[in-house]
Amino acid sequence: MKLTENIELIDGTMANCYIVKTQEKTILIDAGMKSSSKKIISHFETNNLRPDTVLITHCHIDHIGGLSDLESKFHPQIFVPDKEIEIARGNEKMPSTGGLISAMVGLTKARPADTVRPLSELELTGMKKIDTKGHTPGSTSFFFEEMNSIFTGDSILENKGSYEFNRSFTLDPENAELSIKRILEFHGANAYPGHGRPFQLP
Repeated sequence: MKLTENIELIDGTMANCYIVKTQEKTILIDAGMKSSSKKIISHFETNNLRPDTVLITHCHIDHIGGLSDLESKFHPQIFVPDKEIEIARGNEKMPSTGGLISAMVGLTKARPADTVRPLSELELTGMKKIDTKGHTPGSTSFFFEEMNSIFTGDSILENKGSYEFNRSFTLDPENAELSIKRILEFHGANAYPGHGRPFQLP
């Protein structure tokens, strides 16, 4: 689904996966569940595209499950928050908040993506990395200046004009609150969350 001239949402994935086109690159933000990888690959092939770069907001399984298949198919550069890179490599599991659903998610390890690189190595013209930790230890948002758009992963949800986070899956609520405040500093920007519909920041 085309959202703007430069931003698309891939339909039918459990967590939102966005394609962002800059003058230099075609970027995929987040990689969905393993079960979503066929839809993501099909979307790229149908539109005669391929991702040059994959940016991961955080390493919950619904955001990195498709990484291994995308890596094998397209060989993009993949960047993952530094604190979570061993999760993407399949060497660690994401900590659980202690709730039953969170614990079940935590039991699921991603298929290893061998070529992932730490996000600290990424330099992309016109894009800022925003530390929005709290939901997970390395949660990161990506702000594209020319598009006035910020991709927030699961760091913020909009609910009838209020802004919150999913407490069932958030590891550090105190930092999550601070991260929402940090996101809200981007007044008037278009926010593209990991779940739910895009919205404009006040």
